[in-house]
Amino acid sequence: MARNVVASTCTECLVHCGTLIHLEDGKVVKISGNPASPTSEGAVCIKGVQGPMANLDSPTRILHPMRRAGARGEGKWDRIGWDEAFAQIAERIGDVKTKHGGKAVAGAAATFTQSRGTATRLLLRAIGSPNFMINQDMCHGGRSTAGLLTGFGGSAGSELAKSRTILVVGKSPSESDIVEWVHIQAAKAAGATIIVIDPRRTHISRIADIWMTPKVGTDAVLALSMIDVMLRESLYDRAFVDEWCVGLDALRERASRYPPEIAAAISGVPADDIVRAARLFATQTPGSMVLGHGIDAHEAAVSTSVAFFSLLALTGNIDRAGSNRAGKALPGYKGGFGHFVQAPAFRIAPDLQDQILGGAQYPLWTGNESWTQTCHNPAVLQAIETGVPYPVRAMYVSGTNIACTYPDHDATVAALKSLDLLVVASDQMTPTGELADFFLPKTTLLEEEEVLIGQAEPCLEITQQIYAPRGKAKPDVEIVAGLYAALKARGLVDFEVFPWKNNEEFNRYVLKDTGVSLEELREKTFIKIPYGYEDYRKSGFKTPSGKFELAPQRLRDIGFDPLPDYRPEAAATDDEAYDLVLLTGVRTMALHHSRYLNHRWTRRVKTAPELTIHPTTAARHTVTTGDWVWVQTPESDNRALLRVKVSEDVPESIAATGMGWWYPELPGPHHGAATFNIGRAMAYGPHFDPVSGSPARSRNTRCKIVAADPAEIAPLLEHLTQADTKTGAAVATAPVFRDRTKPTAA
Repeated sequence: MARNVVASTCTECLVHCGTLIHLEDGKVVKISGNPASPTSEGAVCIKGVQGPMANLDSPTRILHPMRRAGARGEGKWDRIGWDEAFAQIAERIGDVKTKHGGKAVAGAAATFTQSRGTATRLLLRAIGSPNFMINQDMCHGGRSTAGLLTGFGGSAGSELAKSRTILVVGKSPSESDIVEWVHIQAAKAAGATIIVIDPRRTHISRIADIWMTPKVGTDAVLALSMIDVMLRESLYDRAFVDEWCVGLDALRERASRYPPEIAAAISGVPADDIVRAARLFATQTPGSMVLGHGIDAHEAAVSTSVAFFSLLALTGNIDRAGSNRAGKALPGYKGGFGHFVQAPAFRIAPDLQDQILGGAQYPLWTGNESWTQTCHNPAVLQAIETGVPYPVRAMYVSGTNIACTYPDHDATVAALKSLDLLVVASDQMTPTGELADFFLPKTTLLEEEEVLIGQAEPCLEITQQIYAPRGKAKPDVEIVAGLYAALKARGLVDFEVFPWKNNEEFNRYVLKDTGVSLEELREKTFIKIPYGYEDYRKSGFKTPSGKFELAPQRLRDIGFDPLPDYRPEAAATDDEAYDLVLLTGVRTMALHHSRYLNHRWTRRVKTAPELTIHPTTAARHTVTTGDWVWVQTPESDNRALLRVKVSEDVPESIAATGMGWWYPELPGPHHGAATFNIGRAMAYGPHFDPVSGSPARSRNTRCKIVAADPAEIAPLLEHLTQADTKTGAAVATAPVFRDRTKPTAA
């Protein structure tokens, strides 16, 4: 038996753990962590171990292009070949473009920093559309926008292991980032102080030296109060602040409004804890900070993030050993999103880019100087529904299941169903794919080669292609290359922005100016990027002042208060029945958003959409663990059905759940998403962060729960898999093919 091991990089999520692919006679038999990886040092989560093999040979995987044969959502398809698919899609895009213009085509992708997002973005630009959508308005958008405005939004990465004090805000690394979790545990073992801000009792809160449990939405108060303590007691890094910060006096005045006693009254956190946390973070250096999605998707997401980044600046914990580190670049590298977003060769006309949906309302999210130049997703849904400010009539969706991951499930589905053309690229049928006119089969991780930059410890790395694509599946770059060629042949390409014909050409382009060949990277798997610290001493911060801006000038320029502040959200309702705060987005290592629910290993870990409530709350509503409850918010007339988990890990005021749930084994087109997905009970606006456009009540709205009548929900549950109750394995329904014509050869 021939055995060998191939070193690779996992891209099942954005952590990018180094892996070892174990093969026997050419077949992958095991995946493990790679101890030599500078990114993860042997750490890898269950997704990286189980996901690639399960995705590769999933019995429900779709391996041929398909064209809808019946009504939308009816589940009837004709198999067609790639040439036919490309030609027909191009013709229908042409129809939309002729009638409404290129910007009437929008697109959405997951993992936008990788080739999938780049390919989707450039496909849209080629036909004259700026309307590229990502999910980051609900996760990371507020933090990244704040980093852009202040001049620094770096992460700690492997510096965590060198930190003496670590502040973790709104994130549970043990549930979402195995590399961070390993480094935090190493720091703790070495004597580091851990400070956690989170209303939930998570694994990291259990090892914390200080655990602060604020009322949801009051995180900014804690940051400002810590700033007040540091400034009043002169605990800040005066040398760094004097030389490299602007806006100190204004921030001092703003923070003085939130002394610990006032902050305690607002947040519910004892004043002594606030003072102790501030003193430790200021004096026990180096210190680092981990910010999570818990502070995104709020009405003050950007302002709150500016406050926490200001804590880093005041303590000098910026791009120093053991602190939050600036992103380290490899000269000549063209991957990620920066090059393909900003390089002149890949830009569209400025006046066209300025017409991006949501641009007028959220220029710091959508504009030419924004984080990613992506549109405001609710504005796209509005344009589909109303034609305002202009119609959107076609959409290309790659690798993301927006019917399950966007709030307001019903409105999202209605928008997708009303399109003149919907094209979905995926490896599995999903509630989004069910609504498509064309379904295009994508490769999975073991069939792809991807060149990446790792940031936990800066290095150039590669995902190795182990197998040739199954069936007729193609990687994203090659799907877009085929569509681009078909569009160009019909005179529908306005901007020449996609010169590659296949994935290898694209990867060689990404590397061509680095001095590293694709062959060398394939052999070595990773190449460390040499780096130092305090990069700002060479080129300053990327702000108008060239310094870290405690009161960002760009906010002032567009009429916003430039200083961080606490902005209490107006009550959504005065109805006492809505007695809980719904905290969404709880992560698990077994899922990445809505992915993997068709896998046996996932369903052994997560068998149902959980709603975690406190024992007192459960008793008040006469429910217990395993019971089903209806969850409703005041912003929506719809409700979602979730299964109760009773735990003291959440306070009495909170009901906590995840996101993106659906049951692949339930009938289409919704596959249970219209019942079991919390997004159905939530609105996608109209309350938004005024800077980033993050939906303010997709994470912390009020809700009520009502025990479900067993007789009422029995018909909803009877279709769930019963044959394998011990493992909870998913058995999805395969698509029904209408063989009216002989399948076209690909």
